[in-house]
Amino acid sequence: MGNLKMKNNAIVITGSNGAAAQKLISYFADSFDVVIGITRHPVVEYDKQNINIITADISDKQQLPDLIDKIKLNHESIDCWINCVGGFDMGKSVEQDQDSWEQMYAINFTTCLYGSQAALHIMKKQGYGKIINIGSRAAIDGFPNAAPYLVSKSSVHALTRYIALENSDNKITCNAILPGVIDTPANREAMPNEDFSGWETPLQISKKIEGVIESNVTGELIYVS
Repeated sequence: MGNLKMKNNAIVITGSNGAAAQKLISYFADSFDVVIGITRHPVVEYDKQNINIITADISDKQQLPDLIDKIKLNHESIDCWINCVGGFDMGKSVEQDQDSWEQMYAINFTTCLYGSQAALHIMKKQGYGKIINIGSRAAIDGFPNAAPYLVSKSSVHALTRYIALENSDNKITCNAILPGVIDTPANREAMPNEDFSGWETPLQISKKIEGVIESNVTGELIYVS
C-alpha cells in the first residue's frame, strides 16, 4: 500500500463479483474504514469486517433510490465511488445487430452513468467526493471487430470529462482509469494463446487508482502503464 490512510471514510465499488473489483475491494479495505461493494448476485465472501456487500442492479435506474437509501442508512459520507462493472465482446463489427450494441452499452456505459448519478446525489449533498470510472485503453488505440465494446467505453470516457466539467465548483472530481487487457482468469480462458506477460494486473490497477484518489486531478483519462 501507499500512504493513503483515510479515517472514518467509505468507498463504493460496483461490480463486486468481478475479478478486478474483488482485488479493489480487498486492497482498499486496508486504507478505508468501510468498503461497500455493489452487485446483482453476491457470490464472493470476504473475511474483513469492514467490507459490506449490497445487492442491487446498478443497470436498473428504478433501483437507484433504494440503493442510495441503503448506503446513506449506515454511512454518513461516501468519499470515493468506483464504477467497475464491465464486459467485453469480441468479433462484433459496426454492422452488428442492435442487441449486441444494447448489451455492451447496458454493461459498460449505463452502469457507469447510473452509478455516477447515485454518487453525485450523495456527494453534492456532502460537498465533496471522487468518482473513478474504468475505461479502456483499447477505446483510444482501437482495433477491428469490437465496435460495440469500444464505442461503449469511449462513451464512458466522454461521460467522465463531462462529470468533471459540470462539478468543478462542487469539490467533486471524476477521472477514468484506462487499463489494457486485464489479467483475469476469464480473459486467460478467452484468449489462451496470448502473451499474458504484457497484461495489466488488478493490483496494478488498484495502485493506479490509489494514486488518483490521493491527487486532485479531474477530467483525466489515465493509462495504467
